[in-house]
Amino acid sequence: CLATLMANPRVCVIGAGAAGLTTIKQLADQGVHNVECFEKENDIGGIFNYGKEKNGVYDNAVLTISNYLMAFSDMPPTGHRFHWHHTEYQAYLKEYAEKFGILKHINFGTTVLTVQGEPGKWHVTVKEAGKVVDKGIYNFVVVSSGAHQTEHIPAIPGLETFTGKVIHSSSYKNNADFAGKDCMCVGLGESGADIVREISDVANSTVLALRSFPFLIPRLARPFHANPLGCSSDAYSSHLHHDCLHVPICRYAKFKHFLNRVMYTLASLLFLIFPFLGRGKVPREDAFKQDVAGGFVDKDTLYSPQVAKLIYAFCDLSGQAERGQKFATKNVTFMSNIVEGKIATNASGITEIKGEHIFFSDGSRARSDYIVMCTGYKTDFPFLQGNIGTTGIPLSVPEGSVRRLYKHIFHPDIGETMAWIGFVRPSTGGIPACAEMAARYFALLASGNRSLPKDIAEQTARDFELESSFFRLSPDLHTVVGYKDFMDSVAELVGCDVMLW
Repeated sequence: CLATLMANPRVCVIGAGAAGLTTIKQLADQGVHNVECFEKENDIGGIFNYGKEKNGVYDNAVLTISNYLMAFSDMPPTGHRFHWHHTEYQAYLKEYAEKFGILKHINFGTTVLTVQGEPGKWHVTVKEAGKVVDKGIYNFVVVSSGAHQTEHIPAIPGLETFTGKVIHSSSYKNNADFAGKDCMCVGLGESGADIVREISDVANSTVLALRSFPFLIPRLARPFHANPLGCSSDAYSSHLHHDCLHVPICRYAKFKHFLNRVMYTLASLLFLIFPFLGRGKVPREDAFKQDVAGGFVDKDTLYSPQVAKLIYAFCDLSGQAERGQKFATKNVTFMSNIVEGKIATNASGITEIKGEHIFFSDGSRARSDYIVMCTGYKTDFPFLQGNIGTTGIPLSVPEGSVRRLYKHIFHPDIGETMAWIGFVRPSTGGIPACAEMAARYFALLASGNRSLPKDIAEQTARDFELESSFFRLSPDLHTVVGYKDFMDSVAELVGCDVMLW
């Protein structure tokens, strides 16, 4: 193990978002304190560090995952399960950083320019206070800059002729500029669901342009489940719920994994037969601090037969039931505006743009003043330069896909001295929890308390094929994983996996 050769390893952490913060904390827990974190902004939080002129959250952003799945295990929330506003989550991250003495490791206003070298000898240069500074050699580098750095703008024929304004969702803050305008929103993710709803509230017209329909999950469970407690639907993202469904047997690599599934299924049946188990008093507020008796399916979104029918229709059209798994879009707040006629949808695909008009494959067209690209991001790490030592292998993520990394963390040709942390996006579940588990494993490796498997290249290839096949309906989302699959597999490497027998 390379780490055992380093008595006091020097670690560079790039980015002070949630992934960077937990990495510093986990390293400290393993006795690794010679850590420098470089953060280009002047505060922690990554995309949750709000700024009018910077990439990140918009004014009214509320997290799609509840607080218990967004929090770290070493500082869990207390009280009612609910969805944080972005300012509340930023406050949580600040409290976490202060509680565990993380801030002393962070250099704010510092941009990493280059990382070059070979395993165990990484040469880093940064820009701080307007000057290029050579930071020397680090034994370990952690890339925790996040997957929301480089905007993806689709190549639409004629886009350059558009006479209106084109923006990416990363620069959206509120709907003020769209009042009275004709607007086109291209693509639909969890942020896009909020953005198209907000724009349609004030626009003259709003068209939602899709290539395919998303698989939707209401954040307050209805209409999929009765929800008398008003709890977040991610409370159903547990082994107790999912292992009773359609998890293929082939997903289990070892007999003990299958045996665990049997135990979870038995427990799930117990809760099904006796639904009152574990329930306390009915709260007054649901997970969005709304009246629990109001019958909401999501934030500010009341249940109605029309909304329920539309949610089911989107899910059916997503193809998930027949053709494979798709990333779950956990936001249905825009459904009411479709029912009310504020949003028109077109899923035939855009063929071209001419001037102020957008043309679709079904022969229709729409005039627009604004095009808002809710089309996600590209995986891009411009500071990684050159090759891995003298190997001739580029210092980059293979094929631009983090699925080519072992557990989305380690390059098979580099090993433990460079880690990508925060590039795991569970279909249901929280990114920070996955980042914490990845950071725990990395910290054990950096401290010499673990070694990577000798066959990580083979394991990585198998996982790549399995994930690509399982999530084949979301081919562009290379970060997406099955939450329980990922957490259980890394917990086993860390040594904190839970066995029920």
